[in-house]
Amino acid sequence: MAYKITSMFGQQEGFRTKGHSGIDFATPDSTPLKAVEDGIAQVVDYGSANAGLTVKIKFNGNEEVIYGHMEKASVHTGDIVHKGDLIGYSGHSGHVVSSSGNGAHLHLGLKDGNGQFQDPSQYISDIQNMNNPNYVQNVTEKMPEVHDKIDILPDSSSIFEQVGELFNTIQLVDYSSFVQVIQQSFQFLFVHASFLYDIIACIF
Repeated sequence: MAYKITSMFGQQEGFRTKGHSGIDFATPDSTPLKAVEDGIAQVVDYGSANAGLTVKIKFNGNEEVIYGHMEKASVHTGDIVHKGDLIGYSGHSGHVVSSSGNGAHLHLGLKDGNGQFQDPSQYISDIQNMNNPNYVQNVTEKMPEVHDKIDILPDSSSIFEQVGELFNTIQLVDYSSFVQVIQQSFQFLFVHASFLYDIIACIF
């Protein structure tokens, strides 16, 4: 579901005294809101003023993404969040202005490391697609991958680094007698690394 943008960054409608500090999306009450960055959550409740119940995600040091006018937060201050995680639900808390309905919407803001508001347009696609079934959430843990081949290029001297990475992966996977034989073989390769590299260089 795509959420209609009702106000862009810098836009100054009649009810504003200065340009808009973020982007507003027409999200009905209780719309699940997902994180658009990896970072640390901060929950602030401004009551009936400003952006009401607000969740901020701090990332890259002091930068932060701001979700305003929320109905409920599902994270707490200090929580580590990853892109795609549920952080709460949209609402119409705080000070909202609407010609119809209850003014429910998401105010999305972005501040740089100096605390200055920036245009958060880079996150429009993430917000528009955050509740699509095909929205891909950030994977926090991945199983180590073992590649079935090692690329050897004429101008590459990193072959033994690649072998080393594979060797370390094998060490983590199993300690069966079969794997021990493979480990010993790789140890032999490293002992004779200089000699083998000279042979490979001559071939190419």
